[in-house]
Amino acid sequence: MRDLVMQANGKQSKWIAALFLLLAFSVMYIPLFKFPYTFCTISVLAFLFTWLQDGNIRVLQLKKFTAKDLLITLLAYIVLECSMDFIVQPAITKLFNEPADYSAFTMLKGNTGLYVKWLLLMWLSAAFGEELFFRSYIIAQLQRILGNKPVLHIVISAALFAVPHIYQGVSGAITTFVFGIAFGFIYVRWKNCWINVLVHGLIDTVFLTLSYLGLTHFYGG
Repeated sequence: MRDLVMQANGKQSKWIAALFLLLAFSVMYIPLFKFPYTFCTISVLAFLFTWLQDGNIRVLQLKKFTAKDLLITLLAYIVLECSMDFIVQPAITKLFNEPADYSAFTMLKGNTGLYVKWLLLMWLSAAFGEELFFRSYIIAQLQRILGNKPVLHIVISAALFAVPHIYQGVSGAITTFVFGIAFGFIYVRWKNCWINVLVHGLIDTVFLTLSYLGLTHFYGG
């Protein structure tokens, strides 16, 4: 099968990329897969499909992480956290006259065991799994399908990133879309998935910690 995929011509390779993207994305809507196994499964498919297409996984940009990358990560995190918390999310809440719906996380309040469990699973599923899929994998497949159009890749990947967050309401989905734009820019600019994983993980760590403390109203919720 790998030989057939790698030998596909230009048009065929685009259809294969679209199929592989759709198959991986559809896992989120198969009842058999639940958190955190959903993105563990999707990650395995991302590695498998990429290997079938290229014979390696280099396009996923899981590069060596350097001291410079750490500095970029910290700066990107600080800028994104502050701008989203104090400017973007309050503006979205005001525009749509409703806060994001974070009621799914109220069970974390004061529950130390559940908080620690979700924190660990978040780093595996959301930080690593979502960044590998929505940034590394989807952008690589869009590159095969659409050619070198990084702005379009960022917008499409951000829209797909927002879809599974619709349960957070309109404001939550739009906030997630804006986060997706930012994550996409970080990925396209520095081309190292580990930077995205750490930035995403730090942001979600703050969110889960505020949920544990019962302070999600900090986001306007």
